[in-house]
Amino acid sequence: MNKRIFSFFSALSFMGCCGIFAQPVQTTVYSNMVHSLRVCVAGEPLSVPVIDLNGRKQIEINFDALHADGRMAYSIVHCDAGGQPSLLNPVDFMDGFQGLTIDDFANSIATTTSYTNYRLLLPNDEVRFKVSGNYAVTVFAENEPGKVLLKACFAVVEPLVDISAGVTGNTMTDFNNERQQVEFSVYPKSLAASYQATEWKIFVYQNRRLDNVVTNLAPTSVLRDRWVYDRNRALIFEAGNEYRRIEFLSHTYNGIGVDHIEFHNPYYHVTLLNDISRARRTYQYDKDQNGRFVVGCSRCEDPGTEADYDIVHFTLKSESFADGTVYIQSEIYGNVLDERSRMEYNPVAGAYEKAVLLKQGSYNYQYLFVPNGSSQGETSLLEGNYYQSENEYAIFVYYRPFGGRYDRLVGMSHVQSDAFSSFSASSIAPAMASSISR
Repeated sequence: MNKRIFSFFSALSFMGCCGIFAQPVQTTVYSNMVHSLRVCVAGEPLSVPVIDLNGRKQIEINFDALHADGRMAYSIVHCDAGGQPSLLNPVDFMDGFQGLTIDDFANSIATTTSYTNYRLLLPNDEVRFKVSGNYAVTVFAENEPGKVLLKACFAVVEPLVDISAGVTGNTMTDFNNERQQVEFSVYPKSLAASYQATEWKIFVYQNRRLDNVVTNLAPTSVLRDRWVYDRNRALIFEAGNEYRRIEFLSHTYNGIGVDHIEFHNPYYHVTLLNDISRARRTYQYDKDQNGRFVVGCSRCEDPGTEADYDIVHFTLKSESFADGTVYIQSEIYGNVLDERSRMEYNPVAGAYEKAVLLKQGSYNYQYLFVPNGSSQGETSLLEGNYYQSENEYAIFVYYRPFGGRYDRLVGMSHVQSDAFSSFSASSIAPAMASSISR
């Protein structure tokens, strides 16, 4: 299929997406027709969406559009470390054009819900990145460039600094109890002669959550060859618990965590087993995927087009909490806590409930309690905190020298806590993987 370049549409699309960027960049769906949005390194469905500048790997953006009518197109925005659009123009950060169409798409096959699966790989033959940093792709219908359907975020790194990191249950507040402390060192090498706080920004994420990200960090000590970030209270995280998991791959049998499946035209309804609070219980190890999901179906060749959509019913048996709100935290919602992920309380059932249209596959999730007046979720009430819990921490290091126009991502590292050790610096070990190819 031929690519079509719309310079006028591109300008409209860029202006439209800038309004959306009033808030920090985060992967978000804006249309009810878009589902199963995933952003990862191509071929690595459980990966953190970060690639090397001028490297061989690509970012994959994969999503479904229900009842789609027409082609999809996309534009790219470069962002600063905090997620706002940077001062760079497209010609500064990319080779290529805005408003290109997404030509890798296919319609669903023999499913009760009709949809079109789209896949975009970046960089590609039409688009190349010139600089490192945060990026956001906005997707819109080709004939409606001013109406953004989704925003997919990723990062491009130029690895100019080294990072060594670890996680310990021995924190400044307790020892092997309810929290985990991240400690790391940054080795700037020849990038900077001395540490200048105005030139460096560091962000630390737990399981890709956006509500408890830590930034504005100053090193506890500046040595000749490295900057050390240890024994810092800001880097103490609730340990939480292993993520809950469900799996539904067929309409003919119940999967993991499923109570029963029924068909009520036009959807199959998957009712999950009731969840309860896991606080103040004994820790149980489980190799989870830290909130991610993977599309899959039984006896199918291409889950991207053959997996069906079901309405999945979540139930958390609990008293009602007047002093806060309960959310589902998962890649289902791009790890965003908002109206889409908020649960409603049913006083008759004595439970928090949520019905979600999900594609068949394997999912991780947890329940977070957000106190009134706060935007940060807590695990203590509904999941419990156990220092043994395996959590994934990602450290992003940005550099903007004096007079620079954008934040360069010069280092990124991830470290995973170890359920059987108080200190670990291991890499992510994908235990659940599925790739889509056609």
